[in-house]
Amino acid sequence: MAAVHMTEGSITRHLIRYSVPLILGNIFQLTYNAVDSIIAGRFIGKEALAAEGMASPVMNIVILGISGICIGAGVLMSEFFGAGEYEKLKREMSTAVLFGLYFSLAVVAAGIFLTP
Repeated sequence: MAAVHMTEGSITRHLIRYSVPLILGNIFQLTYNAVDSIIAGRFIGKEALAAEGMASPVMNIVILGISGICIGAGVLMSEFFGAGEYEKLKREMSTAVLFGLYFSLAVVAAGIFLTP
């Protein structure tokens, strides 16, 4: 598949191709949260639903933090791609993946350590 440059062609088409995966991701996340709440409330009990409600802000902070990091890395990757600096782009991509791995391991370790 040929590379698609967003600086060429129809702006509307590029915006739609860019935004549809984001919108679908948000819809799936909201659906997951709603189904999770329904199952916890109906089948597990009100204590589980309350616990889920207490954990939701923490999960949102983590998700938003990760999203912010990804957006920042995306800006750097876009700059390198646009400038044709593919070696720097590869380095930035590997740095972002490694940082994500280390961050995930840190969150898992904190969860294991802080769970009674």
